[in-house]
Amino acid sequence: MNARATSRSILTAACILAAAGFGDAAAAEESLREVFFHDLAKVRSGNMIIVQTNPETEILVFNGGELVLEDGNLIVVARHARIDADTTIRSFTLHTKPPKPGEPNQAARGADGMNDGDRGGNGAPGGSGVVGDDGAAAGKVVLRIGEIAAKGRLIVDVSGQGGGKGQDGGQGGDGGNGRNGRARVCGGDEPQDGGDGGWGGIGGQGGPGGRGGNGGIVVYSEALAPLFMSKHFVVTTTAGAGGAGGNPGEAGNPGKGGLGGAGIIGCGTGGVDGAPGRRTTGAQPGSAGAPGTAGVAVQEQAP
Repeated sequence: MNARATSRSILTAACILAAAGFGDAAAAEESLREVFFHDLAKVRSGNMIIVQTNPETEILVFNGGELVLEDGNLIVVARHARIDADTTIRSFTLHTKPPKPGEPNQAARGADGMNDGDRGGNGAPGGSGVVGDDGAAAGKVVLRIGEIAAKGRLIVDVSGQGGGKGQDGGQGGDGGNGRNGRARVCGGDEPQDGGDGGWGGIGGQGGPGGRGGNGGIVVYSEALAPLFMSKHFVVTTTAGAGGAGGNPGEAGNPGKGGLGGAGIIGCGTGGVDGAPGRRTTGAQPGSAGAPGTAGVAVQEQAP
């Protein structure tokens, strides 16, 4: 065999071997068994969910849907992964703690006038609402993925939970009623005016809002970094907002004025009726809660 024939034989053999190698690689990819993220994420141990695949035989598929951690933590370990549809991982079902329910009991009523013509007492100020519940801090998500292809998006939202609204202030106490005036006496005492009604007490201040929860931490492998640029990997680690302050309480109801003392025909008129009380205004809402601290997303350093 001459040199030219030998070279041609070697080149042909090399092409055959290369084609065989590519075929083996494609076959290996196709031979990986699909396992679905949500199926593996059903098991929780304490506040931790661990999703791990066999690196030699399995590919992790994110095929849509939502996983809520409820302030827990998540670790994903997969050599091969694929995002087929938009899949969301979030820390909380409720973005904000519920408002503080109820309100303080109504404050004490003012006393009625004791003696003829006495004014009614003012109602007591309403009680202040209690502080709203603090938002929970988001947990940690670790994504150790070796290689990944993406048609859909992987959305990781570990924002802190918002603080709850403060409780509303309590209603002020009702004003007491004025006492009726003493009647006229012919040839004697003049009639007495009725006592004015007491003022309704000022409403209580609303309770302060709860503090917002801290944002969580996302640690991801190098394979996910390019997906940031293509928007196939979206991460949110914002701080939870502070809760709104509670509403101010209502003022108490005003007391009634007492009737003026009766007159006597032929002797003179009666006394003047007492004026009804008024409502004391000026109750203030509670202060807003402080926001939490923002979290962070960092690429895991290769060992």
